[in-house]
Amino acid sequence: MSFLTALSGLNAAQADISTTSNNIANVGTVGFHGSRAAFADIYTSSPLSNPATQIGAGTRVTGIERSFSQGAVTVTSNTLDLALQGPGFFRLQTDAAGGQAVYTRAGAFGINAAGQVVNAAGHHLAVYPTAEDGAPLSLQATRALTVPMTRGETTATARVDMSVRLPSGAGGQGSQGAVPPAPFDAADPATYAFATPVNLIDADGRPREAMVYFVQTDVPDVADPATRYEMRLVVDGAESVPEGGAAPVLEFDADGALAAGSGLGVFSSFGSDLTLDLSGSTLGGAAFGVAGMQSDGEMPRALSGLEVDQSGVVWASYGGTEAIALGKIAVANFTNPGGLRSLGDSSYAQTRDSGPASFGEAMVDGFGQIRSGALEQSNVNLTEELVNLITAQRNYQASAKALETNQALSQTIMNIR
Repeated sequence: MSFLTALSGLNAAQADISTTSNNIANVGTVGFHGSRAAFADIYTSSPLSNPATQIGAGTRVTGIERSFSQGAVTVTSNTLDLALQGPGFFRLQTDAAGGQAVYTRAGAFGINAAGQVVNAAGHHLAVYPTAEDGAPLSLQATRALTVPMTRGETTATARVDMSVRLPSGAGGQGSQGAVPPAPFDAADPATYAFATPVNLIDADGRPREAMVYFVQTDVPDVADPATRYEMRLVVDGAESVPEGGAAPVLEFDADGALAAGSGLGVFSSFGSDLTLDLSGSTLGGAAFGVAGMQSDGEMPRALSGLEVDQSGVVWASYGGTEAIALGKIAVANFTNPGGLRSLGDSSYAQTRDSGPASFGEAMVDGFGQIRSGALEQSNVNLTEELVNLITAQRNYQASAKALETNQALSQTIMNIR
């Protein structure tokens, strides 16, 4: 009997050492919660036994109790590093479609190639759907948080409004060799007077290389005081065909005023019609220049900022515009967190002992607040664990000594003659 009693002490001390060693090994693990081994004594008795002479039969491990006390919070530079200050767990999904629900306080998240917010284990951060102003649409349904890298629809350029300043007199010919000009060639500056790039976007949202060329066709004289320029549009090295086949004309009178109906052209470009309106252009003594340009084409706006407020709302800004809400981080708690089943990676699963998860919002109904750019560290007290390790080692040695003594007694009996 004493042999089994001493052996149970060895096993108990070994369990204590293993638990303490695991705590020490995870002292630097984000969101880790330390454990302790719980023991109970063993007694065997019968109805006829005398309680005054009853001797215990050793000890046993009744459970590994986990501590869910708050760990220290450290500041980081990553917006998606999240820490809960106060009660609660982040709800995670094992895949984007839903999968198994897991819970954690380790808030080290990042964005994968699909724009989904995940932790190192690939679990997806669950959020409540919200309106763009951050108001929750539901506190029951959750979905995986996705951060789109762009926002908005692609619109191909259909109209460009541009005003240019064209010089009068001898400077109006620019690089052009003569008037009337030689046949137009975008590669030969002697066949046009001036050129300027324009901003064009195709239906796929890609910018196109486009230039508008101004070819002087008439200089003012006594018979005709008008100054005329043809407009040529070249996109990706190919000249666009003007509506009607004739190049649109900019015509200025002797006073430098643009003639009515002049300066408007429609070109067939990258599969659609493009209207080029230069009706705001002027002719004068200044050098050539572009006074203004507006085009109606639009590309999707790129993600320019990401924030998470204390209530867990995730805000995204695109192209410097006003931020919109992408979702509100779902938090959960349990009647008995100690009953949760550890899954590794500082995450847990619900069990019968823990009770069902109760969901809520950060900073509401007893749930803690969410800190962005911060992480909750392990709640293990290293000094305390080292003391526990020494105590467990002493207990192991004492039980081993009891086992050795029991063996020596048995050997003494065997040697009696």
